Amino acid sequence: MKSLSMRSRLTTLALCLLTIPLMSWAADIPAGGFAGTWKFNPAKSIFPGPAPQADMFTMDPDGRITIQETSADGKSSTWSYKPQAGQAVPVEGRGPNVTVRVKKPNAHRTEQTWNFDGRAAKSWAILSKDGKTQTFHIEGTDKDGKPFKELVVFEKQ
Repeated sequence: MKSLSMRSRLTTLALCLLTIPLMSWAADIPAGGFAGTWKFNPAKSIFPGPAPQADMFTMDPDGRITIQETSADGKSSTWSYKPQAGQAVPVEGRGPNVTVRVKKPNAHRTEQTWNFDGRAAKSWAILSKDGKTQTFHIEGTDKDGKPFKELVVFEKQ
C-alpha cells in the first residue's frame, strides 16, 4: 500500500512539474512581426457603414494593443488590451462587458474571439510575408442584431 501511495505522489509531483512550463507559456502572447505602429488604408478597407476618419494601433513587443480611432462623425476613442493565451481579457476603454480571447497559431496569424456585452464576434489578422501589411477581418452581429463583416488593411508606419 505504501509503495502505491508513494507512486501516486511521485506521479502527481511529475505532472505538476510538467505543467509549470505550460503555465508560464500560457501567459503573454509576444507580438513578433506584429509589433509596431499600424495605420489603416481607407482605399483598401471595407466597412459595413461609413469609414472612420482615422484608425491606427500600436502593438508593443509584449503583445499589448492600443487602438486610436476617429469615427466617421468625428468622435475619437482609445482602447487597449493585453492578450493572455487561453484567457478572455477585458478591453479597457470599451465598456465593462467587453472581452477578447486571442490565439496566435503562427507568426503570421492571430485569431480573436470577442464578447461585446453578450454579442459575439470573431476576427483574425494576417501579417504579410514582408511584415509591411496586416489584413484584419472581423464578423459578428451589431447592436441591432444584424450581421456585419469588416476588412481593414493596415500598413506599418
